[in-house]
Amino acid sequence: MEVRLAALVDSMNALGRGGDVDAHFGLVSDTLDYFAAEGAVHESLEEALLFPRISSLPQFKQILSALEFQHRMNRAEAEGLRACVERRAAGTELRRSSVRFIEMHRGHVVAEECALFPLLPSALTPKELDELSLEARRRVQASKAGGR
Repeated sequence: MEVRLAALVDSMNALGRGGDVDAHFGLVSDTLDYFAAEGAVHESLEEALLFPRISSLPQFKQILSALEFQHRMNRAEAEGLRACVERRAAGTELRRSSVRFIEMHRGHVVAEECALFPLLPSALTPKELDELSLEARRRVQASKAGGR
C-alpha cells in the first residue's frame, strides 16, 4: 500500500513540474483500482471478522468507531478522486484530492498499527488470533478463486 501511495506522491510532484498528464491520470486510476480491490478486501475482512469479535470490549469502542469512520471517509475520498480522473480535472483540484486520499490512508494505517493492533493480544487469545488469520486467508483465497 505504501508503495502505491508513494508513487502517487511522486506523480503529483512530477505533474507539478510539468509531468506527463496522461501518465499521471493512469497512475491515479491504477492506484484507485488497487485500493478498490485490495483495500476493499482489507476493510471487509476487518468489518466482518475482527470488529464483531472486539466490539463489545470497552477498550475498543473508540478506536472501532474511528476506524469505521475512516473506512467510510476513505471510500468517499476515493470516489471524489475517481471523479477528478474521469473529468480529467488536472491542477489544484486533482492535487488536493490526491493529497487528501494519501493522508487519509496513511492516517488509517497509523490508527491500526498504533491503536488497534497493539491491543489485540490482550483481548484475544493466540488461538483466536490464529483463527482470525486462517479465516481471513480462506476468504481471500475464495474471493480470488471466484474472481477468475
